[in-house]
Amino acid sequence: MAFIESHIINGTAFDGPEFAISRVSETTAGLRGENLIPSMDHGGRWRRKRLAAGAETWTMWICDATSTGSFAATDQARRAQYHTNRDTVMEILYTNHAASGYDAPLEVVRKMATSGSHEYRVNFGEVAGAISIPDYKTFGYSEFKVEVHYPDPRWYKSSSAGVKTASTLTADGNPGGTALMTRMTIQMGSTTNPYILNNTTGSKLTYNGTGAVLFDTDAYTAFVGSSNLTGNVDRTGSTTVDWFQLRPGVTNDFTSNTSYTITYTKAYI
Repeated sequence: MAFIESHIINGTAFDGPEFAISRVSETTAGLRGENLIPSMDHGGRWRRKRLAAGAETWTMWICDATSTGSFAATDQARRAQYHTNRDTVMEILYTNHAASGYDAPLEVVRKMATSGSHEYRVNFGEVAGAISIPDYKTFGYSEFKVEVHYPDPRWYKSSSAGVKTASTLTADGNPGGTALMTRMTIQMGSTTNPYILNNTTGSKLTYNGTGAVLFDTDAYTAFVGSSNLTGNVDRTGSTTVDWFQLRPGVTNDFTSNTSYTITYTKAYI
């Protein structure tokens, strides 16, 4: 059995005969904080409201079937299979590992139907609060709810394995997606004091020095070759809190004194 749409959690698809997520209720992230104009900047920079965490409520079930959909011949064996399935689910939901590339314990991949086949989006979250599981003994079946919080409410385009899909902008363009994009790398051509300005969002980065600099707006670093020269980054003229932003759904207008390539992942709310 395979659902047309489903969630894949830490590499396990929750759409099998032994356990599955049957319903998902999503809470759209709110805005937190207040717009602030620091008096010492005289209106030259401001801090905007930011997205709060995202959340989903999963309705899940576990039964006494095997992964192939078969059932054991005896009641004792079926109960043993139920406990095996339950242990598998709980081990996934309550993992505290932080594997490479994970921003939170749970890597959640949405399998979404398209006109051709499927597309996938990834996010990272964790179980919030206790899970109450009703007695299974009468029918060998339990249904329960799990609340999951996502520190970053944005979902990112990915493969079915949860690997984010890299996209590039080398000139003015629409980054796609539906959410403001702040995670990216920007490779600048070699010149003196290379800078890049997004006139659409007000983001500006300048490297004080000479060379081909690589800005990483997720790690907040600037490298020239193998040298970390983050201290040479100047954001004078920028009106955004984040190092750099791409606005979705519109053409972003860039200004620079050298060539550049922006590598990012499409983000969605």
